[in-house]
Amino acid sequence: MSRLSVFWPDETNTIKAVSAALHTAEPDEPAILPFKGHRPGSSAVPQTMDVITRARVLFNNRKCHDCGYPVVEPIELQDALRNGAGLSIPGTATLIGFHCCGCQNEWSV
Repeated sequence: MSRLSVFWPDETNTIKAVSAALHTAEPDEPAILPFKGHRPGSSAVPQTMDVITRARVLFNNRKCHDCGYPVVEPIELQDALRNGAGLSIPGTATLIGFHCCGCQNEWSV
């Protein structure tokens, strides 16, 4: 059985340096592969909204702020996570605003 170790490389490591290390590594020597993802404390990747905060935002914007109309649709980006069948998972897309179905007003989160 093989072991796979995951770590966050330094900012100075580039794909070319990792690629060169993979080609020059001995067969028994472990290879270092780049891992793209969110690094804790990094501001390069936007933070996702946690479930409780998302629920509070949806609750606070359940009706229009201007006309009081009770039918409001959330406006989300097309960046939702996908399940094994390729369908988007509800509640994982970035929430950016709301749209009133009565007066057609839109506002941001």
